[in-house]
Amino acid sequence: MAKSDQGYTQGAPARSGGGRPRYANKSQLTKAEVAKLYLRIQTEGILDMLGIEKNSDMAMEIKEGLGEQLEDGPRQTKKDLWDAAVEAQHGGGKQAYNNNAEATRRHYEAEVLIAALESSTKPRERGQLDDGDFLDDLASLMTDGSGWGEEQLGSKIYRKHVNICLDNSGSTHMPSTGYPSKAMAAVAQNLMEVLYEAAGRWPGVTWDMFSFNRVAKQHTGRRGRADRTELVRQALQEVTISDPLNRDAVETNLGPLMEALHDNEVERGLIGQPRLDIIITDGEFEGEDDAARAAEWQRQRGTGLNTYVLNICPDIPSDVALPHQFQVIPLHCNIGSELRKEVDGEALRQTLMRIVVDEMQNNI
Repeated sequence: MAKSDQGYTQGAPARSGGGRPRYANKSQLTKAEVAKLYLRIQTEGILDMLGIEKNSDMAMEIKEGLGEQLEDGPRQTKKDLWDAAVEAQHGGGKQAYNNNAEATRRHYEAEVLIAALESSTKPRERGQLDDGDFLDDLASLMTDGSGWGEEQLGSKIYRKHVNICLDNSGSTHMPSTGYPSKAMAAVAQNLMEVLYEAAGRWPGVTWDMFSFNRVAKQHTGRRGRADRTELVRQALQEVTISDPLNRDAVETNLGPLMEALHDNEVERGLIGQPRLDIIITDGEFEGEDDAARAAEWQRQRGTGLNTYVLNICPDIPSDVALPHQFQVIPLHCNIGSELRKEVDGEALRQTLMRIVVDEMQNNI
């Protein structure tokens, strides 16, 4: 039994933001300069939301992607671009930050994820071509006198399944760990909505949601629907049942979670396919026997799999060393004093998105 897994209460955090444009008069600028200003403001807003370094490769990809969208989109006047820049910086942008900041940020995160997917498919697109297909317009080939063209890009094929797994043991509801359960649930919900938006353009991107303590529960797919139906049936029959969190939260077992992931993947035909596990936990696992059981189920899940364990409380000592198949990432995101701790949900969200974006660029 983990040290802090006895009893729990709940708590919560919050954030905000804003800004002003650098230029006050569009008449001082050419249309090209206004377009550059617009792209700078848009890029900086996205980088700030995602916590991405301004000189990183991902930042350059985002900037290039926005430039391509601007170039390929509807033709805009200098006034259109200026108004869009002002709105993004402090007009409608401020309204969005105040009224719908979460949705705005999720949209940007989905765009970054889509950019990662598209960049990862470029090498394979050229490899999937049929002889005789051309990239260039045949008429332009004749008129420019070259008579040569490149092969046409093949269809984009991408598959990756993401498992989001949240520790729901009693210790994640305790002040000693900073009440991380609420922050964990919030970042998981955010990631699911980002994946949902990305899957709209890339149907091969799929996901499932799990929670675990002594047992594991699936909250999506057929099993998730079955659990919800059973709860409704019990409520209609006025059956009194004990709170499963009270009963099961006294232990944190990884083995049942890996077994649940395996069974779901067998059912969905995902064994051997590219998969990504994100396990968010306070790191208080039960013992070596459970770790060995988890490793065995992980072996049965086959190849094409990366499993990350995000430990949000690495300072809490643990006697359990997870097997090598689990990539443990210590996150020092507990802020505040010993008397009043809380989890920095923003830091957790940014770490989560970086891992997912990196993994989507490296389809196994």
